[in-house]
Amino acid sequence: MALTSADDFLIHQTPETMDKVYTSDRNFYDRYFYGVYPKDGSMHMLFAFGQYPNIGVMDAFATIVVDNKKQYAVRASRALGTDRMDSNVGPLGVEILKPLQTSRIYAEDNDIGLKFDLTFEGRTAPFEEPHFLRTSGPRRVMDYTRMTQHGRISGSLTVGGRTIELDPEDWWGVRDHSWGIRPVGGGEPPSAPPTSGGLGGFYWQWSPVQFDDACLMYTVSEDGDGSRWHSAAELLYPSGARQAPEPLKVLSHDLTLKRGSRLFDAGSFKVARADGSEMAIRMEPKTTLYMSGGGYSYLGGWRHGQYHGPLVVETESWDLTDPSVIPRLGAHTQTICDFHVEGADLGVGHGIFEFLSLGAYLPYGFKSFGDVA
Repeated sequence: MALTSADDFLIHQTPETMDKVYTSDRNFYDRYFYGVYPKDGSMHMLFAFGQYPNIGVMDAFATIVVDNKKQYAVRASRALGTDRMDSNVGPLGVEILKPLQTSRIYAEDNDIGLKFDLTFEGRTAPFEEPHFLRTSGPRRVMDYTRMTQHGRISGSLTVGGRTIELDPEDWWGVRDHSWGIRPVGGGEPPSAPPTSGGLGGFYWQWSPVQFDDACLMYTVSEDGDGSRWHSAAELLYPSGARQAPEPLKVLSHDLTLKRGSRLFDAGSFKVARADGSEMAIRMEPKTTLYMSGGGYSYLGGWRHGQYHGPLVVETESWDLTDPSVIPRLGAHTQTICDFHVEGADLGVGHGIFEFLSLGAYLPYGFKSFGDVA
């Protein structure tokens, strides 16, 4: 055990110092995640910063796509050490300026020239998504909490040799903070398959949306047969509006995938309000970002939560107009969309739709990892 700056706060959950977590499971993590985009949908940037105490790793990434033509990425990883309050990795870092309200993310000089110093200001109170709990046989493979918050972004961003001053009226964003256990890092020794069998599929949708006077949070997770094991939706209102959040019930979703792939192309979802009325939300895609830029890669290469060395920084860019590039990037995407609502007077919203389908998913006719639309 080692005393650190965090130990001087009244936040202990165990009898040990704050460099130790409650479990020895190697997949314990604690992570920030930010999405930044202009309302016109011409760009989308992701920034994430994570700690993996039982692997001894701290890492971060920033990746941005511009006009659906080029995606840039900066990734950094280092040995965690004992001080979990030290929140920078090479050129990348994050600061919590006012808990649950204001934070700063930054990227300093790096080989690809993606630099920024941005302030996130919460527009709504954070939304605590229902706890994620998933087992495989006797083992918990997911046991974590996530909070998600809509906000506005200000500061300076440089990409592709162009510097932009971000006006919070035009640049919106979202952040989440999640912690607990879920698969991260490298592979583990194989275990016996669970006695319950199963189709071996993972299906995921996650969508934070902002409108002029309200915000929407929507998320769905399903098994390979289409049965739903986790979902949540809520209408949230700006802080100071004195209007309580309105829980919604997830009813259905209807997506179109790009032919020959598992890439999201378009779609909609439906939710029900407390009075039983329905809202149908249709997505109009603008810009797609490939999550492999941040280490969400299932095709090899850099992955977050792996030990790469005492300090390693790498940069990369992709020409998204080259058809030969796309198949290498995987099918885990976030797409900036305009959101059109029927059943409520919300106007046109702007936000993120994240999508991933791995393995079997029978509603789409997928029976194995190799099946595509």
